[in-house]
Amino acid sequence: MKSIYQYFILFVLLSNFSCGEAGLATKETPKKEFAEIKFQSERIDIGIIDGKSNANVAFKFSNAGNIPLTITEAKGNCHCVQAKAPEKGIEPGDSSVISVSFDPAGVTTLFQRTVMILSNATRDSVELYITGEVKRDPKEVIKKTH
Repeated sequence: MKSIYQYFILFVLLSNFSCGEAGLATKETPKKEFAEIKFQSERIDIGIIDGKSNANVAFKFSNAGNIPLTITEAKGNCHCVQAKAPEKGIEPGDSSVISVSFDPAGVTTLFQRTVMILSNATRDSVELYITGEVKRDPKEVIKKTH
């Protein structure tokens, strides 16, 4: 009789341990909240331009996170680059664009300009690049120098 009693105690103890483990396994770990900015391309080559007017490009991006993405700053590396970011937050799964305008006045060759993007994303600063070449009409260059 004593051995049956011992087996019963052992069975109850083991049952309690397995129930505790099952309870832990069913608990959900809380999801981490984050915004994640993903650009279609971080570098746009606009090719050869004549330099007579501004070159405008749009950097398309999406929020791959699970909270709204807020762009806090979009700034060019010189006065010739102007960037405009969305003023409102970008909801998870949504997309938008950062519009960039490059004024080629004074540029007569290959160029690369940078736009710095600051946000609340996990990657909080991103550099975007515009590259290209300005080839002016030689007659216009001569006119401007005389």
